[in-house]
Amino acid sequence: MSLTSILQVGLSGVLASENALQTVSNNITNENTPSYVRETAILSENASQPKAYGSLGAGVGTQSIQRNFSSYAENQVLNATSLATTFSGQANTLSTLSSLFPVGFTQSGLPAAIQAFFASVQTLSTNPSSIPNRQSVLSQAGSLAAQYQNATTSISNTQTSLVQQMQQSVSTINGLSTQLASINQEILKNPKGAQVPNSLLDQQSAALTSLAGQVGISTIQQPNGTLIVATKSGATLVDGSQSLQLRVQTGGTYQQAGQAGIIYQPTGQVLTSKITGGQLGGAITAQQQVSTIQLQFGLLAQGIAAVTNTQQAQGVDLNGNIGRPMFAVSGPQVFPAGSNSGSAIVSATITDLSATPPTTFTLEYNGSQWNVTNDGTGSTTAMTASGGQLAFGGMTVGISGTPATGDSYLVNPVGSTAGSFRVVMTNPNQVAAAAPYVASAGSLKNGGLVNTNAGTETLSSGMVLAPSGSAASGAAVIASGFFGQPLTVTFSGGTQFNVTTSGGAFVASGTWSASGTTALEVQYPSNSLVSGSAFVFSWAGGTPASGDTFTLSSGAPGSNANAVSMSQAASLPALSAGSLNQFTADMSNSYGNLLQGVNQGGAVAQTTLTQAKTALSNISGVNLNAEAALVVSYTQAYQAASAVIQTSNTLFQNLLQSI
Repeated sequence: MSLTSILQVGLSGVLASENALQTVSNNITNENTPSYVRETAILSENASQPKAYGSLGAGVGTQSIQRNFSSYAENQVLNATSLATTFSGQANTLSTLSSLFPVGFTQSGLPAAIQAFFASVQTLSTNPSSIPNRQSVLSQAGSLAAQYQNATTSISNTQTSLVQQMQQSVSTINGLSTQLASINQEILKNPKGAQVPNSLLDQQSAALTSLAGQVGISTIQQPNGTLIVATKSGATLVDGSQSLQLRVQTGGTYQQAGQAGIIYQPTGQVLTSKITGGQLGGAITAQQQVSTIQLQFGLLAQGIAAVTNTQQAQGVDLNGNIGRPMFAVSGPQVFPAGSNSGSAIVSATITDLSATPPTTFTLEYNGSQWNVTNDGTGSTTAMTASGGQLAFGGMTVGISGTPATGDSYLVNPVGSTAGSFRVVMTNPNQVAAAAPYVASAGSLKNGGLVNTNAGTETLSSGMVLAPSGSAASGAAVIASGFFGQPLTVTFSGGTQFNVTTSGGAFVASGTWSASGTTALEVQYPSNSLVSGSAFVFSWAGGTPASGDTFTLSSGAPGSNANAVSMSQAASLPALSAGSLNQFTADMSNSYGNLLQGVNQGGAVAQTTLTQAKTALSNISGVNLNAEAALVVSYTQAYQAASAVIQTSNTLFQNLLQSI
């Protein structure tokens, strides 16, 4: 080997050691740089020089600077990041509503307000003429309405916040997609066959990690080094140097306040239900969860108003007038799709609250009939309008005008009505604590009740019966036009009796048959909430005698029968899920289970993410101890190679001096 060859071998060692030291130095200085991937100098032996006696080594070369990277480990981190941020977003949103769902009825909040209202009615029943007690009922009713307003405000603010989160997330996604497309463009500029700069690939990894925090993604590595990036549902976000954008549709398809949808800009396709993972997927899922809570609150508001107002209508107030509504709440809402081209107008009315579920319905016209989809269960039923009406979900849906094929409507039975829940009664005298009638043996004479009955028959306390379609056999049916008037029952002989007004006008007649049978049915006015029902008296026991009389007079002011019934109304079946108390408890339990599930899922996802990051770090992360050891190794190699050069130089100088 010549001195020149020795010099070249030593020089190759110096250069290789320099490259390796620079690589290690770069690792050390980027130890805390996010998404930095540790690099390794790959050294390879130079081709030997063939000689007659064999081959001589030609030193060392730097083959490449390799990234310690695993696409599998990175994908695990991307997936875990998407899942963890999804759960985190849901948990943060749901926790803001925790004040609406206290654990027990003794705490503040809506359940306690419901309990306090019906407890005040129970107190009124102990002294139905008490003005302070009556005022307390209205005061508690006002507190209940205020709790509803607070709950509605909290839900509305949460929905607005979610829309803002979706807008911010989509803006971030679009920005990261543009950045990844630019990185792809830089990769395409790289000379064919040349190694893509590691720093550029690190930028790509950093952008992917950030993007995974916003939405679940899938990536496809192309032969030219670029990436195709798409959502988990397959919507392409990055294709070569082109980025494809998302858009937030405020109000969603049906332009509802507090709602938003995601549109795929290139095609106009609605992606809302297909987006999963990341902050955007978490916000969309939370939007659905909050909408469910809003629907439950709306149905409960309808239930409270219905049972209270119905019970009011069954009794009479302090002045003997039939009870007026205490609460008011708006009815169902129908939202047409923005793309509708027909002239149909759709409206809805609740006809059977006990059959109304806390969900929305989607109506779509196919040209000949309507497809009705329960959005809670996903089940679809084909219906044909009869007389311009459809009936489903405890509602009657009216359709006027002409729909076009493909037109759709969203029917919200109750969800947006909670905010309209309010007290409409201001006069405590109007609380209907009394039964409309009380029955007494005898007749009114000179302003007093005189009982000269010779028989032993009596009338039971009255009760309200829902319409049955036909009156009981032998009962005297008093038309609704006489409701509220004092009435007299007189046995004319044997088992026959007549009902007359206080002025003696004939009203109805009946036949007594046996104790326990229905005696009288006083029908409620046709314009009442309980129209078609009747206040019914039965024969309580004994035998009547000719000439026996009974007087039906107003229960006001002393009767407490209706207040007793109203105080118990919260525990009676009223909604599809049961009583108001049961429904309220189920709401709290449902929320608690949901939040617990989200928190548990988030904990598992966070553990998975930590494990995935650790696995990736073991491959791609910088270990300062290991790098320090390499510094020592490469420094020694550099010094040794430098010594070879020095030795070669010394030999060369000696050779010159010897000539």
